[in-house]
Amino acid sequence: MHASTHALTAGHPTARPPEEQHQPHKQHWSFDLFHSKHCMGTIVTYEGQGSTGCRPNIENDGAEAFINLDMDPGCKVKFFRDKRCSRHAMVEEVKTGSHEKCKTLSRKKTAHSFEVSCR
Repeated sequence: MHASTHALTAGHPTARPPEEQHQPHKQHWSFDLFHSKHCMGTIVTYEGQGSTGCRPNIENDGAEAFINLDMDPGCKVKFFRDKRCSRHAMVEEVKTGSHEKCKTLSRKKTAHSFEVSCR
């Protein structure tokens, strides 16, 4: 009986299409952005799963700080001072982990776009 249960379990993943096998579940991420560098005023929460591509639509005319950032292992977020996620405009990169305290973006810049990438 145990052998047949094992065969059933082992057979299940192979029934899925190959493109789904390399990432069985997408990593989760979330963070709160503030226009104020003191994390006061209007809060805008962003959350999702897996990589995002460039997100040029940071509300409230950009963000100067973040709080409650939570990135699953293998994910990182980059903040950019332009609206196109241009490599030369990156102001902050935050890797896997969580940050509960208010953090001002590097060099006192305002972010207008972000990109989450997960491996």
